[in-house]
Amino acid sequence: MRVPAHDLDAELHRIASDPETRAVFRTELDRAMAEHVAKEAEMTAFAEAAAEAEALQVLVRLPTREPAA
Repeated sequence: MRVPAHDLDAELHRIASDPETRAVFRTELDRAMAEHVAKEAEMTAFAEAAAEAEALQVLVRLPTREPAA
């Protein structure tokens, strides 16, 4: 969904011109950015753990999900 440019300009002007609205906007933006960074870190950790598990399986030459004797 695309917002018409004039609506976007009006909204940005409203945010910029009202200190209270600007503060709320910045708080929400900071929260959204922190949430995004946290999700990215979680996904990176998951990918690294998966790569490590795969590397360990190759190292000991065990098929996936087969316990060691």
